[in-house]
Amino acid sequence: MKLNNIISKKVLALVAASCLFCSCEDFLTRDHPTGITDEDFWKTTDECNAALNTCMNWPRGTHHYTAPYLSWVHMECMTDNAFWAGNFKGEITNIGNGSLTSTTGGFNDDVWSNYYSLIRRCNRFLENVDKAYFIEESERERMRAEAKTWRAWYHMQLLLYYGRHDGIPLVDKSLNGDEIYQSRKSAQECLEWLNKEFDELIAITDDAVYPFLWDKNRRSRMCRAYALMLKMDLNLQFKQYDIAKQAARAFIDENAIQDSEKKLELYYSTATDDDPGKNYRDLFRYVGENNQEYIMYVGSGCSEAWFRNAPQSLSGQGTTCLLKSFVDEFETAEGVALKDLPADERTKYEHEPLYKDRDPRLYATVVVPGDATSFADIKYVYEPFKEGSADQVGKIGASRTGYWLKKFLDTEDRSHGSNGSLDFVLYRYAEVLLDYVECLVETGDWQNPDVEKYINMIRERAGMPKMNKSVYNTQDKVRELYRRERRVELSFEGKRYWDIRRWGIGPETMNGPAQGAWNPNTQAYVVVETRNCTFPKYDSWPIPLTEETANPNIDQPLGW
Repeated sequence: MKLNNIISKKVLALVAASCLFCSCEDFLTRDHPTGITDEDFWKTTDECNAALNTCMNWPRGTHHYTAPYLSWVHMECMTDNAFWAGNFKGEITNIGNGSLTSTTGGFNDDVWSNYYSLIRRCNRFLENVDKAYFIEESERERMRAEAKTWRAWYHMQLLLYYGRHDGIPLVDKSLNGDEIYQSRKSAQECLEWLNKEFDELIAITDDAVYPFLWDKNRRSRMCRAYALMLKMDLNLQFKQYDIAKQAARAFIDENAIQDSEKKLELYYSTATDDDPGKNYRDLFRYVGENNQEYIMYVGSGCSEAWFRNAPQSLSGQGTTCLLKSFVDEFETAEGVALKDLPADERTKYEHEPLYKDRDPRLYATVVVPGDATSFADIKYVYEPFKEGSADQVGKIGASRTGYWLKKFLDTEDRSHGSNGSLDFVLYRYAEVLLDYVECLVETGDWQNPDVEKYINMIRERAGMPKMNKSVYNTQDKVRELYRRERRVELSFEGKRYWDIRRWGIGPETMNGPAQGAWNPNTQAYVVVETRNCTFPKYDSWPIPLTEETANPNIDQPLGW
């Protein structure tokens, strides 16, 4: 999804007009006073496309240098999946351990100000695109639909980050000086407005304007599949399961009637090796980029995956250190959860992840102590507790926990540093299936055949046995299974942070010691920090103090 920007003097003036947003008044109300006028700009298709490009901001997987600097892989260090060891972006640690404040800064400030800046650009576009006269009407409507999708997505993200309980200001037009001090709409009002926006987009039936999916070379354009995905995700996050279920079912049904080139499906690798996890493994490497599972993805969105996440011994920074609680979620190869094993057997698995075969996704996601087969083209053995090892826990650039992240790492990037081109997936078809399963279970329809069908599709693709119906035979047990599947299958794709908040499990998952691997030298688990996140406070981020000070009509989220 590589975005092509058409740059001209007019576009640069438009960008400048949209970017000078450093206070509440600035980013909600005004354009550059010396910028080019609307009467001079909005004339041609090229000018409108250039303006639309300034409305787009794709999240990325790994750290980057474009505001708002959100990195979905690294967000998992704000959860019980990982610990952040980077010497930059300290707010990741602050959010993860409960020490964030409204003055912490970093991407907390960036998200609030930049998303409202982008919303203003969308509004300006929608208010002016009709002025263009050298433009095909279908092109005008396509661009209008895209701008509305972007505007809804930005509002959705702001609602999740800052308004889970309290809502956010809704801004559906360019604001003038008398309108800048907006108050929050309730969370329910925000949900109703967003659902209306998504429904209007989903109702567009002209495939030349808003198809189910664009072809591969136009996947940066918004479409019905994206609107359905976002509507499903939005309502899932706020536990409006009936609405989310309807969107998921509509997505699955519309996908089923697409031509083979556009039909989404689970990815299967063409590799000939005998690794049972090769389908999952290759989905996140260059060999699997040409797949039909990714729905929304960012070209080169994981360009820095190796550089940021591999240890210093392999030319990386070792920023993302995985935690014991995550590693323990992977079942045995026979499909038994570690927590269901006899105590002594469970201890062996916890102390030695290579003790016996596990869910193949473990070996595609985590480099564990003693691992000598992670990368076939590198002669490498991971020895975090060996005295003098380059990877010894405690050394600069080594994992702080004794586990490091393998997912999204391709050895081709080892020499690329921060200049790789690996794609990052924002939403994929497996998530649609898991979302639908959650909706069925949480609306009481846990015995629906689709629950077993879709869980088994995902497990079998990963090299795991089917759902054991003699074990998972109640709503609570099926809930336990799909939650574990989500955590393992969608790990480091930016989902765990929201799952914790939606399921209300923050008090038990985000408090107490954050443990790493078992250290045989000390006969104890590594402890990297003690976390103290209070809920519901940590369901939302605090708005930047500068915004609270500037706007008398807005206050901090619940608990802040």
